[in-house]
Amino acid sequence: MTAKKSGRKKFRPDLTDYEIFILALVDKLNENSIFKMSKTDAVKMAIEQACKKVLPDIEIKPKRKRYIRLEF
Repeated sequence: MTAKKSGRKKFRPDLTDYEIFILALVDKLNENSIFKMSKTDAVKMAIEQACKKVLPDIEIKPKRKRYIRLEF
């Protein structure tokens, strides 16, 4: 269900001050990945990882590209 259908306002945080860190994360993730990650997907993945550590009782169902590492 999209934000428009549910009547909710979209959450659009300003991460401009963190862009350098996000770009570094994207570069690192894209070194050995099959699918190239976008900045948005990298941020989503970081939030998911943080939630797994802080909120282990909550099951997260990602709505982003899959991150698959290539071992070579």
